[in-house]
Amino acid sequence: MLHSRVGRVAAVCGLLAILFALMIGFGMATPAPELGDYPDGNALAQHPDSHVGEAVQVTGSVIGTEPVEIAVEYEYTASGEYHSGTLTVTVRNVDIAVDEGESLQVYGTFGPDRTITAENSVRVPAVNYMAMYIVSALAGLWTLWRLVCGWRLNWQTGGLCRREEPLRPIQALHKRVQEVRA
Repeated sequence: MLHSRVGRVAAVCGLLAILFALMIGFGMATPAPELGDYPDGNALAQHPDSHVGEAVQVTGSVIGTEPVEIAVEYEYTASGEYHSGTLTVTVRNVDIAVDEGESLQVYGTFGPDRTITAENSVRVPAVNYMAMYIVSALAGLWTLWRLVCGWRLNWQTGGLCRREEPLRPIQALHKRVQEVRA
């Protein structure tokens, strides 16, 4: 079946349909604390009073340190209307030092007046995100380099084929420089 173009197109369309169905299904899932899925910023912004006294888990940027306040972004749709914004939450019992701009993930009990009594918290310094993006970009470029040098596109079948002789752009460039010098 996958040896013909029609078979490959049908397989890709089938996989995309399954992916779409899974996205819709998981997108409609509600928080389930018994499964480790606690209410988050979206649930707290939508119905804050219904979560008072419940265990919650939120992540946000630290905007204040005395007391610790985090800005939790949310977005949800209710009654056909789209809502998005930032929810300011005060966190009590934070056992680690935090600075403004850092990301703070908090697990604890949601209380009145948008407070969370933390049972556990993890901070992520802002510089960690920059390092993550740089490493990810370098890994992506290296992977693209390997793909271009070791594989080619077969225009007749629309598939990737291994090159008989891998491209060696750096060696070719070095060879040309040597020829120019000679």
